[in-house]
Amino acid sequence: MKLFFQLTGYELKKILCRKRSVITLLVVILLGTLSVFGTIVGNFYYSDENGEEIAISRYEYEMTERRNGEALSGRVIDADLIMEAVDAYRQVPSDNVYYVFTPEYQNARKYSEICEIVCWTMDLSIDEFQQLTREQAEKFDQIRRENKEYMIENSDINMSENMKEYWRECIEKSPKTLTYEYSGGYYRYVAVMYTTAFMSAAAVAIMISGIFSEEYVSGADNLILSSKHGKGLVIGAKLLAALGIAEALIIFLMVVSYIEVMAVWGTSGADATLTLLGNIFEYPITIGQSALFYSICTLGSILLFTALTTFFSSAFKTPFNTIVVMAIILIVPMFIVIPDSAPLWVFRLEQLMPTNMMAFWRAMSDLQYEIFGVVIPPYVFLPVFAVIASCVCVCLSYRIFKRHQVV
Repeated sequence: MKLFFQLTGYELKKILCRKRSVITLLVVILLGTLSVFGTIVGNFYYSDENGEEIAISRYEYEMTERRNGEALSGRVIDADLIMEAVDAYRQVPSDNVYYVFTPEYQNARKYSEICEIVCWTMDLSIDEFQQLTREQAEKFDQIRRENKEYMIENSDINMSENMKEYWRECIEKSPKTLTYEYSGGYYRYVAVMYTTAFMSAAAVAIMISGIFSEEYVSGADNLILSSKHGKGLVIGAKLLAALGIAEALIIFLMVVSYIEVMAVWGTSGADATLTLLGNIFEYPITIGQSALFYSICTLGSILLFTALTTFFSSAFKTPFNTIVVMAIILIVPMFIVIPDSAPLWVFRLEQLMPTNMMAFWRAMSDLQYEIFGVVIPPYVFLPVFAVIASCVCVCLSYRIFKRHQVV
């Protein structure tokens, strides 16, 4: 075992000492570290009624949103709160194109998230929201329940009875009345992590592409496969080094992003219901739990992407071919549009692509998986699938390189 870890350390040094690996790591770590602050650096620019340009700090804008959200945290979204928001929005002068500078708008702005929640729940436009009556506001919870039942009976998804029952159980476990909690930190975290995971995957493709194929190019495969441990420990050490670097990179960036995001937008909202993050499936978990499950899905996506990279590296004779194929696997899924008429299994299969696993809304999708009558939510199925598929890819990589015909 000691020898195996020594060989793994040697393989790690080989990867990290390459010039392209050093440059790639520095770029990705720098971008990943600074990307969190990208949305709060600089200014917004507006022109007032006199045509003068006015700058509004992005940072101050976000901090105002945070203060407004925290001021409303803990309040039940009932008729009283909804009508407060409606009354505030009614005061905004709609005939003034420069309304964002008015004190009326600044007063209404603190209810912006309440407005969004009510509008997508009750299917209202802003104009309709401004005209909302108290009688209509009192039906908010009733409409929420009716929407859930309608979703089950009229969903575009061809659901089995087991899945319908699962949806009903989720609805039953969800809170009957929503309590608002500011969760800007978690919202920013899941948004930032998609870009961070994408950059990490690209870095993996560049750094790991030559883990096997560079041995073919240099002719070192002859020495490795004819050595005492060349067909066992050395191959295993290569695979462990590749997977270890990839997971260490994404974990590092994940921790850094979380710390930075929470330092700016705060940690509040972890115990809030998932529904507050937007028009998303109402799994009976909190926002904090959803962020944790999503992070695990992200780890799984990078694990699978790395395992695929090692597989193609063992199959191709040059690192360049591996980079090209992995670039296709990483980028193409972003542009695939599946028609609504496609079978359900096609949508489920699409979610299993590493790039799609990196998206929060994929992890919290309403497209559950069903195996032997057991319904499994995607935030559980995706990382499990990633681990199993990665094991298969690693075994194939091991087998291909081990049986490589040395010339």
